[in-house]
Amino acid sequence: MLKFKFLSLLSFSLLLCNEDEGYVFELNFDNDFYIDMESVVEYSRGAFDFYMLMSSRMIHEIEKPNPSTGEVSMVVSFENVIASSRRNDELKPNHDVQKLSGTSYLYTIDSLGVLLSVEGTSELAKEVVEESEEVNWLFGANTDAASNIKYFMGGDTLRRLGDVWTISDTTDAVENTYGFDKFEGSSISKTVYSFNKIKKKRGDVIAVVESTTFIEISGIGSTWETTSEFSQTGEFDGKLTFNVTKGHIMKNNVDGALIMQGTDLGDDRSWGTMVSVALRQKGK
Repeated sequence: MLKFKFLSLLSFSLLLCNEDEGYVFELNFDNDFYIDMESVVEYSRGAFDFYMLMSSRMIHEIEKPNPSTGEVSMVVSFENVIASSRRNDELKPNHDVQKLSGTSYLYTIDSLGVLLSVEGTSELAKEVVEESEEVNWLFGANTDAASNIKYFMGGDTLRRLGDVWTISDTTDAVENTYGFDKFEGSSISKTVYSFNKIKKKRGDVIAVVESTTFIEISGIGSTWETTSEFSQTGEFDGKLTFNVTKGHIMKNNVDGALIMQGTDLGDDRSWGTMVSVALRQKGK
């Protein structure tokens, strides 16, 4: 539900380099692929609990690069979307998220791998991207910093077994974040990757990379009801399993939590919310 750059976790593969030289972690633009995903997001605030549950298949169809610009187009389609929301003990279908089923989206990626735009291919798809905060994290859309899709784990550097490296991003002028109609503030994110394992299975080379992502956002946000001074901190642990030989994701698991704290600038009341996230993916 949050505007995380989870696209780097949803859309990638590895290209095999010489084993003595290491591996380049990059999206293989030659092969179409799909990812089956399940996610659970839990909000806790005092005695109030809210859950969003979702499962779907995301099909990625990649077109050949534009010969003059090097830009790549990728169509992402959603199938078999099941979504529900639970407030305390009351369970209801989540119709906003279910709108994804049968829709598709055109990604435009530049020659360096940076996501330039996400556009719905129908009126319904455009509505989902523009209006639904609950699913924008799937696209990396409506964020202030560009996402590199091709080099999703930090450039084309050769990585060797046992390597540990860090990718950081600081944005001083954040203009939106989940839960607010208007927001002005800053954000800091840092991801530490650990290349932990290589194994062979049925002739294929399999790589395992673990990661920990830290997020900090602070600023002033407004809804139609209130204006609050707001801070958000989070930590997410991930484990990614790749078929290096065939160049696709096999498994991707992410677990973490966000702590949100704020002060209502109208009456000085303090409030706090915890958001827990669990994401499970399998790809082919």
